Amino acid sequence: MLILRGGTMADIIKQEDLLIVLQHSSDPRLKLNIEVLDSNQTIIDSLNCGLTSGSVSINGESDVRRTANFTIQPTLKDKIKLSENSLLWLNKDIRISIGLYNPRTKEYKYYPLGCYVYTDTSGTYDAVNDNLTINCADFMKKLDGTKNGQLGSLIISFPAYKENEETGEVMEYNIIRNAVIETLENLAQITNYRIDDIGEYQAMPEYNDDWEKYREENVTTWNTIPFDQEFSSGCSVLSILTTFRDLYPNYEMFFDMETNSFICQLRPMCYEDDIYLDNHFLQRVLISENTSVDMTTVRNICEVWGQVIDVDFYSEDCSYKNNTYTASIAGYDDEYYNGDTIGLKIPAANESDAQININELGAIGIYNEATDEPIKANELKADNVYAFKIKKKRVDQQDVIKAYLLGQWQVHAINVLTNGKKSGQFVTGSDGEEYELYSKEYFQKFYNCERVDMTIIANSPFTVEKLGEIPDIKVSGEFDNITSNDLAADRAKWENWKNCRLTDNITITTALLPFLDVNKKVSYKRSDSDVEHQYIITSISHDFSGYTTTITMYRFYPLYEMLIKEAGNHGVLNEYSYGVLSKYTHEDLTTIISGEEL
Repeated sequence: MLILRGGTMADIIKQEDLLIVLQHSSDPRLKLNIEVLDSNQTIIDSLNCGLTSGSVSINGESDVRRTANFTIQPTLKDKIKLSENSLLWLNKDIRISIGLYNPRTKEYKYYPLGCYVYTDTSGTYDAVNDNLTINCADFMKKLDGTKNGQLGSLIISFPAYKENEETGEVMEYNIIRNAVIETLENLAQITNYRIDDIGEYQAMPEYNDDWEKYREENVTTWNTIPFDQEFSSGCSVLSILTTFRDLYPNYEMFFDMETNSFICQLRPMCYEDDIYLDNHFLQRVLISENTSVDMTTVRNICEVWGQVIDVDFYSEDCSYKNNTYTASIAGYDDEYYNGDTIGLKIPAANESDAQININELGAIGIYNEATDEPIKANELKADNVYAFKIKKKRVDQQDVIKAYLLGQWQVHAINVLTNGKKSGQFVTGSDGEEYELYSKEYFQKFYNCERVDMTIIANSPFTVEKLGEIPDIKVSGEFDNITSNDLAADRAKWENWKNCRLTDNITITTALLPFLDVNKKVSYKRSDSDVEHQYIITSISHDFSGYTTTITMYRFYPLYEMLIKEAGNHGVLNEYSYGVLSKYTHEDLTTIISGEEL
């Protein structure tokens, strides 16, 4: 028996469920139960029907996660006529569950498939064949303009902060989560929701063990709207919601299958999840397998061009002495203000722990926004213009002022998928210097980008060492909203991970598995392999006339930082053969297990 964490049907699979699936192939009987809901989501009646044909599709990458179509044989003919007073009409919604016959108990067991609204024809009835056809989709259709959600002549604004009209002083920063809730309640009349925090990478417990400390020290910035948002007439509620969702990468929005509550959360990375279905069971219900990979969609480098930084103050009158950049800016006030953005033309490369001093207001440290650590030596290059954001933090009841490096004039970052090994090959740059192929310095030079991060997945088939450089360049549109190199680096890492995970996939067809959902981890051994691997389900399609389920899932590769966190240094190094380890010095190995790039 597989019993997983959690208390909902989506989290628990019992022995009974597995036996029903295995027995169902010899006695494939299905029923559809339709609960009709009013505008308050109260059940007003139900239809229990024979099922002639139909399908349900679940796509974890789509805003409209669930779509369905059914042809049924209703038993209550007077209630299904398409009229204003019937059960199936425009102002009513439905909750659907599918029943599989259990020959042992001689009863049907029902599995929830979610709540839906009518789409397209809203349902058609064929009196000759006594069939009713229903086309429907989940409640996102009430937000995207299909069945509601389109806004009229309103112009809706969400400022980044509220200020004192007389003094211009910032009184309150507006939080992204609150903006999402306000949109749901005021524009969509949705009160059943769970909205998680949306904000900076380092402020999330999923990524940072010291997230509470980071939030405390960045209380006015970690989860606030970074710049004013304005939405014009004709836009949809969903477009507003996704704008806030996409201010930071790796978030998803959907309606929960069982409770129909609106969910906004970080996409589950499944690092610590249990196996939902194991290879032994999947092999017993397997019908076919498709292992093809569309190599034209594979990318292993993501280059993100973000916002051209619009600074509040700019100066080329800048000198460098004693590891401090001293600048004079006309019109700058008599103190550092939280949120000020300052552009400086840097006269010389920096040493570690560099500082800036504006108008002799006092030297303040320059920090990396993602790690909250002082910048390293040579992060600032001579004769380049860099932007810095001033932030005040409360630490031990005192104001601490720091200058965070946003990057060069235009936000720019690159993420590279690599196996972490040294290539031993060298390429000569335009400056006559030699750069080791696929090293961090190589990408900095040949892509003219200071912020280069390396994602190390040793056994991925798509690394630059195996396929060469296949870049994906992200520019304009939503990427213009990225305001710093650190945010661009986070987005590049997420996009690069998506590019590779969604192409390193496999599609299998099994006997009907109605309890499946997306973002679940399974183990499976491909027909061309002797080894089981872990996969994450990304899409599902149930075919009720063929009694089958088609599952698309991508290969699960733990990232180095998660391996180190869960297995420790020894566990990580055990993943390598002696031949691999022998290529590294002790210093190199120390770098690898610390999570840094070579």
